[in-house]
Amino acid sequence: GTTDTDPYRLYNLDVFEYELDNPMALYGAIPYVYALSPTRSVGMMWFNAAETWVDVRYSDDKSLMGRVLSSLLSSDDVSSIDTHFMSESGVLDLFLFLGPSPKDTTRQYSNVFGASYLPPMFGIAYHQCRWNYNDQNDVQSIDKNFDKYDI
Repeated sequence: GTTDTDPYRLYNLDVFEYELDNPMALYGAIPYVYALSPTRSVGMMWFNAAETWVDVRYSDDKSLMGRVLSSLLSSDDVSSIDTHFMSESGVLDLFLFLGPSPKDTTRQYSNVFGASYLPPMFGIAYHQCRWNYNDQNDVQSIDKNFDKYDI
């Protein structure tokens, strides 16, 4: 969750000297959320081109959204994990996919936005980015580790 940190930032950019374990987005962002129970599934797509943040909170209390999901999923066992989406501007299109199964929810999403493509074989292997080298010593250290770990 994001209780002790900033919300996840959904804004595609390339950040020089990014911080590890930081929720700031680097590349693609698809603001899609699944809610699952043993008998039903629901998907929600937050469709907005503006910079967006998502706050994720875990709680013992049932929020309004938790009660709605309990009703949609026909279950009282819905964990209270709340997501709070915040967009700076723009038109909001909210898509709800009502399943009832995860396969149905995924199919409904694909009918609206298209299916995911399989990445090319070269895109699955190791990739070394050219960004984020602080100095020449940093580059030499990475090069030595390539040899050390046979990369």
